Amino acid sequence: MENNELDLYFKRIEAGISLENTGKLQLLKTLHQLHPKHIVFENIDSFTGETPSLQLEAIFNKLVKLQRGGYCYEQNLLFKNVLESLGFNIKMHLARVVWGSRDGTGTARSHMLLSTDINGTKYLADVGFGSMTLTSPILLEKDIEQETPNGLFRLVDVEGFYRLEVLKEEWLPIYKFTLEEVEFSDLAMANWYIATGPDSVFNKFLMITKVDEDARYALFNTTLNIRWNNGRKESSEIIEKDQLAFTLKNHFNLHHLSDELSEKVYKKLKEIPAHFNVTQ
Repeated sequence: MENNELDLYFKRIEAGISLENTGKLQLLKTLHQLHPKHIVFENIDSFTGETPSLQLEAIFNKLVKLQRGGYCYEQNLLFKNVLESLGFNIKMHLARVVWGSRDGTGTARSHMLLSTDINGTKYLADVGFGSMTLTSPILLEKDIEQETPNGLFRLVDVEGFYRLEVLKEEWLPIYKFTLEEVEFSDLAMANWYIATGPDSVFNKFLMITKVDEDARYALFNTTLNIRWNNGRKESSEIIEKDQLAFTLKNHFNLHHLSDELSEKVYKKLKEIPAHFNVTQ
């Protein structure tokens, strides 16, 4: 990534930091918190029938220049490219999602995450898991509770896998993974299935999330949920087109969607049965 692209990225996430005076771990923590605050998780492309490109130029144009969001492959490939440009050694992995599964069973390995090594200590980095996106890197160590700006997480051992869990009223599983590295071709195949597969939720339902210092915001189809860090919860229904436009702009920083794309989103939302829901 060229210096001018890094500058655009830093401007996009409002990172007023001096690289010369920032230690490597603190730099990672700063970027990891700012990225999901300003670059939202969203699946508008797959929801409206498009397969997102995983080419770095296309991702940078979409998420940085056009000020859109994206899902895990786009988010973490951009983050990987940024971190490598800053001197980090980054590895890519795929996880099996178990979020919302009470018995811990899950789907195919379809979620992308990253790991890095700082002075001999390994960290998990992941800016692309929707409503449970991490806002800080966490140590790749099992059975320790790890505080982040937006919740308490831990990694546990499950039959040789790392399993990431979050504390709500109880510990809930998010995804499980090993440190086996994956290639770009693995991501390309997973991305194609997630965007086009007949059983994929990413082409059936609209999912847009953001997290900041105060709360987690999640739009699932027409339901907006806000979970404040102090435990307070708010929920509202998006019925009119103007409500949708207001929500996308004011809660999710999506100020530059074309009228055509906004119309596609609203039209498909009107066709979805209202009784569907997911864990938020």
